Amino acid sequence: MMKNEELNNKNSINKNETVNIIIKYGVFGLIWILFSDRILEIFANDFETYKHIQSCKGWIFVLITMILMYFLINKRVKLIKNATNEALLAYEELKASNEEQILLEKELIHMAFYDSLTGLPNRDMFVNKIRDYADKNKGKNKFAIAYLDIDNFKYINDTLGHHVGDEFLKYISNKLYSIIKYPNIVARLGGDEFAILINEFETEEKLLFKIDNIVKSIGNTWSSNNREFFISMSIGVAIYPDDGNDANTLLKNSDIAMYVAKKDGKNKCLLYEEDIHEDIIWHIYMTNKIQKALDNKEFTLYYQPQIELVTGEIVGMEALVRWKHPTEGFISPAEFIPVAEDTGQIYNLDQRIIQNALIQKEKWEDAGFSDIQLSINLSSKTLISDYNFKQIESILSDFNVDYSKIVFEITETAVISNVDLAIERLSSLKSKGLKIAMDDFGTGYSSITYLKKLPIDIIKLDRSYIKTVTSDSLDSAIVKCILALADDFDFRVVAEGIETCEQLEYLKNINCHIGQGFYLGMPSPVEKINELLKNNMNSFKQIKF
Repeated sequence: MMKNEELNNKNSINKNETVNIIIKYGVFGLIWILFSDRILEIFANDFETYKHIQSCKGWIFVLITMILMYFLINKRVKLIKNATNEALLAYEELKASNEEQILLEKELIHMAFYDSLTGLPNRDMFVNKIRDYADKNKGKNKFAIAYLDIDNFKYINDTLGHHVGDEFLKYISNKLYSIIKYPNIVARLGGDEFAILINEFETEEKLLFKIDNIVKSIGNTWSSNNREFFISMSIGVAIYPDDGNDANTLLKNSDIAMYVAKKDGKNKCLLYEEDIHEDIIWHIYMTNKIQKALDNKEFTLYYQPQIELVTGEIVGMEALVRWKHPTEGFISPAEFIPVAEDTGQIYNLDQRIIQNALIQKEKWEDAGFSDIQLSINLSSKTLISDYNFKQIESILSDFNVDYSKIVFEITETAVISNVDLAIERLSSLKSKGLKIAMDDFGTGYSSITYLKKLPIDIIKLDRSYIKTVTSDSLDSAIVKCILALADDFDFRVVAEGIETCEQLEYLKNINCHIGQGFYLGMPSPVEKINELLKNNMNSFKQIKF
């Protein structure tokens, strides 16, 4: 409709210009005839003069007309030429704009359906391809989804940094892209996870043989900066239509099979089976539930008092994470902490715990409780991870608290994997003024060996010794030896899990420094702890110290 209106307007303008030229020419001709004839009457006295003037008048009329027509037409030609140039320029701009739009649309499609790091199809495109194959086959022809996860990939990121990890992912992607040929498809689903749609296979044995050849073609080593890394993959396979009729089910079941392969020792390929381990399904369910809890901020901190056994005074608090699920209530840390450590969700959880604990420490210092020592658990994963340890250091730099009253508790597990790195990291924390505590001391096989190596200040007696300390002569002897050893090393000792009056009295008699446990104080929300502190610790006057 708009184009028709513009065309009509242009036609109307052209007609007006034509009429304008005709009118000007007609007016000039009329004026010329009237005035030239009048002049002719005045000056022509005879016929010869009349003829001569008449001829001159005609030539002058032609000359003037030519000049007039030249200016009129030349002006219009220039206008037409300018209009034509403008139209051509507009056309070129429109053409360029259209080409840019086409390129932009293509790029928006490089962004919507392709992985930005590797250039492989992403999860969305892969899901669409699965749907296409399922729609075409209608359950008649089988195809398989192989779900690949690189074993121990996080160690490359943790030790060399994410930029090296990205180079490794590009290497794997290029290998897979060169190996997997149409009609088979390879995609990067995210992180270190890839998937292959395998369209042509006759039996499950031949399918597994084909996947094994793919893995062998990738190779088993990769080098970076003169360091060589062993490559292995855990692979789970789901077959259409046996293991699912749609993309989501096939991906879910191949993911479950991959997880079973990883839990079963890694570096292997397993087919999905209906009676697959229930604990794997529970693990996946818990992983998803933990992520939702992180997103919804369902984790909170409770605090358990630590008591000076000689005076009965509160000298410290241990920050303990608690998860109150909106429908299931409190979920034990024994259930979610191991899963979070396995999946890497512990990094986010550690950072939130430390940040929230330091916020509370600031509040206590502002309220006059600056002498309260705050203990915070630091996972072994965070301690040995380059990136995530730096995140913790960054959080520490954001707070202006008395770091001599902050204790980071570590377990022997955090030390065993890399003693030298653990010493370096713990020394870095101590340089900021923090204290280091060895948690669950006595449960490992080589804890005493580490005492003289590690820059620790406190050892925490494991509750398993405290539980039987009054009835088991061997445990009693071990506790006394640990106290004597701690005295020689100038360590403070905290006894965990004090649950009876007898345990408390025994520990006081053997000069244990500090205790915590249900008998002395339950882990409680900060509101109850604040009330306890404001009441000058009256709750502990009922306990005889």
